[in-house]
Amino acid sequence: MKSDIARIQRKLGVAADGIVGPVTVRALLHTLQLDSNTTASPAEQWPTQAEVRSGRSIFGAAGCEHELLNLIPPYPFFYEGQQVRTIRLHRLIAAPVQDALREVLAYYGQEEIERLGLNLYGGSYNYRNTTGGKSLSMHAWGIALDFSPAANACHMRAPRATLSHPDCEAWWQIWERHGATSMGRARGYDWMHLQFARL
Repeated sequence: MKSDIARIQRKLGVAADGIVGPVTVRALLHTLQLDSNTTASPAEQWPTQAEVRSGRSIFGAAGCEHELLNLIPPYPFFYEGQQVRTIRLHRLIAAPVQDALREVLAYYGQEEIERLGLNLYGGSYNYRNTTGGKSLSMHAWGIALDFSPAANACHMRAPRATLSHPDCEAWWQIWERHGATSMGRARGYDWMHLQFARL
């Protein structure tokens, strides 16, 4: 029995100790798309950065290739002038990312997306540390995405960062409805960055 639970835990990407604790239950509920906390906001249903970095969250260990998938965005993305056909990210955020991007396309339309730079992709999965830091970035789990990096570099603050402008308010509201956290809105810098982990 304990070995069966450990096998399930490995599949869920949590610590395989054979004990059904709160982390395992949360991972099961998330995988089965059963919301155990109907009063929580979408973002509150994701683990914190500290929980992710512990390796015991629903996202498992950093750099787990078998947890990643390639998602085709619903509108064309460009990275350094070249079209991006797929983006690589953690399988657990694929549905909310795809849903958010579809909503962005429906709200803004292709022309406005291009004007605002919402199609300028800065990356998702990348096994690396935070910029200027020693901790692994949320990108190392494939649960963070960057957009329009040239106009929203890490050190840029409002109003210089273009994604801090009022015409991008709906962009952030859409992402937040789907559970993402904006570093720019939360901390006032790194406006290109959004992630599916709480700060």
